[in-house]
Amino acid sequence: MLNALDPGKLRGMQRVTSTDGFFLICALDHLSDFAELLAPDPATVSFGDVVAAKDAIIRAIAPSVSAVLLDPLYGLGHLVATGAVPANVGLMSSIEDEDYTYPEGARRTRFRKHWSARRIKMSGADVCKLLWFYRPDLDPKVAEHQRAILRQLAEECAALSLPLVVEPIWYPVDGENPTSEDWKAARVRGIIASAVEANSVGIDMLKVEFPGYLDTSAGREQAARACQELDASVDVPWVILSAGVGYEEFRAQLQIACEAGASGYLAGRSIWRDAITQHEPDARANAIAEARGRLDELNEVTRKYGRPFCAVKPLNEVLVELPAEWYRDWHANEHRPAVSPSLQRARQTAPPSSPIRESREAAR
Repeated sequence: MLNALDPGKLRGMQRVTSTDGFFLICALDHLSDFAELLAPDPATVSFGDVVAAKDAIIRAIAPSVSAVLLDPLYGLGHLVATGAVPANVGLMSSIEDEDYTYPEGARRTRFRKHWSARRIKMSGADVCKLLWFYRPDLDPKVAEHQRAILRQLAEECAALSLPLVVEPIWYPVDGENPTSEDWKAARVRGIIASAVEANSVGIDMLKVEFPGYLDTSAGREQAARACQELDASVDVPWVILSAGVGYEEFRAQLQIACEAGASGYLAGRSIWRDAITQHEPDARANAIAEARGRLDELNEVTRKYGRPFCAVKPLNEVLVELPAEWYRDWHANEHRPAVSPSLQRARQTAPPSSPIRESREAAR
């Protein structure tokens, strides 16, 4: 018998939520775009400089977050070993690599070489995060490739009892005008549709772009309706990313999203960008302190308007789902644990090929 409840995944989700059930998460998995901001001449920035800057930021903001999202290159192992990420703060790891040399058309997600869901689990991280480019209206073959790598990664994470957070990204291509009303409307529809697609393959949480624009009162109303539609269309907890917008705008976006059912935020540049662009030590220290103040404000917004995620279950339900000697068949004979109804929908069967391996080997 397969267990409907996966204690490994449930524990991972508990580790990245606050005690009152919210996702208050700072993203610091940025790579070259982070390093380039650290000095007037980016060529003078060393590997150690990047790690040290992330260490300073994480130490300062750790008391105000439930978890941090880090990358293996500049942060994950280092900031655990130095204690910058304290034991009571959850840890997420990105699995993708950066790639700013985008093709003219549809994009493929590229996985970091020598990094995998298994190694994320072995590193002590609680959750795996995937940045997932998805424009099914462009190249059908690329769209199917993206769906295939998502299905396979969801299977890999399930086999490891590792929660998976997916970050769908709707992006412009050559010939499109991102400032046009038609493109903006298509983007909003795409954000919702990609969230629904990701939700359907057995993931545990969504990190989504804000589906709307706040430059007019009508835009705010449309954004609120879009958030409500997104919430009604998925059955996993969802949070919003900041996409580098100004802090005040992101705080407004967060309130609208939380009023519609979001459970928090997973944000980076809108919080700490002003800190790392300060190159004098005292100015940077003051700006880092301001970044923590921003997090405290975002936490207040989340707790006032958001929907808490319950990562625990009543004992009577647990006794049914985990009967005596439940562990005998758990992950036995290469069986995959069934999807926990508190976290996921049923998964689809992954294709026999290995698109994840292909995407690691082929940089697009």
